[in-house]
Amino acid sequence: MAERPRLLVLDLLESYARERDVHVLLARMGERDEWTCVLTPEGTFAPVSGTGRSAREAIMSALKQQGVDVPA
Repeated sequence: MAERPRLLVLDLLESYARERDVHVLLARMGERDEWTCVLTPEGTFAPVSGTGRSAREAIMSALKQQGVDVPA
């Protein structure tokens, strides 16, 4: 079985945050076993939040909401 290439989503998040001066909060809510990724562009009060069962899902959700083309 061929292993599927994986996107290094943390590297993508880091690059996106640095290039666009975005504040990032990544948290695991232990009681609900859910991850949340909140992106807040500098100088705005309109954060974007993504959630998922893994950190990767939460990050991808938040980046997609920001219009980033994230491969599956």
